[in-house]
Amino acid sequence: MPAFPWKSFTSVEPDRECWIVASLLPLKSRWRIPQFLRFTMAIRGQLAHAEGLIGYSLIAELPSKQFLTLSAWVDEERLNAFAAAMPHLDIMRKLRPHMAPTTFVTWKAPANEVPVSWETARARLEAANGTQE
Repeated sequence: MPAFPWKSFTSVEPDRECWIVASLLPLKSRWRIPQFLRFTMAIRGQLAHAEGLIGYSLIAELPSKQFLTLSAWVDEERLNAFAAAMPHLDIMRKLRPHMAPTTFVTWKAPANEVPVSWETARARLEAANGTQE
């Protein structure tokens, strides 16, 4: 399945520092894919109204039961507020027992580098997992 293309929400000054988050979310069972996709749609609805979101993208690698997310935020405070709000918080609690080990990486980048490439995000996720070649 191809990536949901980058969707922009907020413009920021090109030299402003932004918070970038990439995640690798592997499921333990393919039987959880439909539930995960339903939850994804709910979180996309939350993202549409999230204060401080610059933009996001998603890749669903269904054969390997892996999902990757990439988002950019104006600051850490708004990123944390999103993660702690409903429905995201409730969905993460419901999914936790069905997830293999997940990986999250966060870094800062100037707004003129947003959107960050998937190549960059994957390299950072691999490095965090110790799988970098």
